[in-house]
Amino acid sequence: MDSLLLKAGFAAYLGSALLYLAHAALRRIWLWRCAFALVWVGFVLQSLCLAMRWHQAGYLPVTNLFATLFFFSWSLAATYLYFEVRYRIAAAGLFVMLLNLLLFGFALTRSPAVPPLVPALDTPLFTLHIAFSFLGYAFFAMAFSLGVLYLKQRLLPGHLLPERALLRKLNEEAVFLGFCLFTLCMISGSIWAFLAWGYYFSWNIKGIWSFLVWLFYAGMCHAKFVRRWQGTGYALLSIAGFGLVLFTYLGIGLLLSSNHPLD
Repeated sequence: MDSLLLKAGFAAYLGSALLYLAHAALRRIWLWRCAFALVWVGFVLQSLCLAMRWHQAGYLPVTNLFATLFFFSWSLAATYLYFEVRYRIAAAGLFVMLLNLLLFGFALTRSPAVPPLVPALDTPLFTLHIAFSFLGYAFFAMAFSLGVLYLKQRLLPGHLLPERALLRKLNEEAVFLGFCLFTLCMISGSIWAFLAWGYYFSWNIKGIWSFLVWLFYAGMCHAKFVRRWQGTGYALLSIAGFGLVLFTYLGIGLLLSSNHPLD
């Protein structure tokens, strides 16, 4: 059942990306509506799969690379739906769905087996820490997408994308919401670490780079009030920040050694 849901969810997102691409080329409103409907289908299927895995495991199953990629993809889809429902960003959905397909597709190449839970992770603080972390990552990914679209907006014809002023506003909102969620991730992680090991912060490489991510986006929350960083500068910072996020999330685990419990 899990395998069927995973494949159906991926197919729905793939179909939505293709329809968004067709909408960008033909500019037919019914293509956008069908694409948006398929995003909802994919999200519902992903949510059902996540709920089933959570029920079977007895804990939030985000303890290996497949599970984190899957949860990242789910979080990004939820974040996109929030912005689409609230602001109607239309063709901007194509870029977000392509990014989501990369995450989901990479997850499907890994084993979906749920490993036994490490005793140190058996706490509600683990669930909060992981949920806040990946929801924060998803908003940073959304900010990255909006930053790229802001830079590309003048190159695309007509009303294919929202106005640059709206893209700038959404970029700033995505960064702020992501920063708030990632702050909650850091706080819950610190409390969890203290209860499990007796200290609030460990100088392992994952902890240090997570703090650097937090510090970077804290700076971005202030940069939007600095004139020279507004608009194009902020879009470039959003792109650079997501590179930092990807290195912290994937680069450390794949390229370096860490004693973080999820590496």
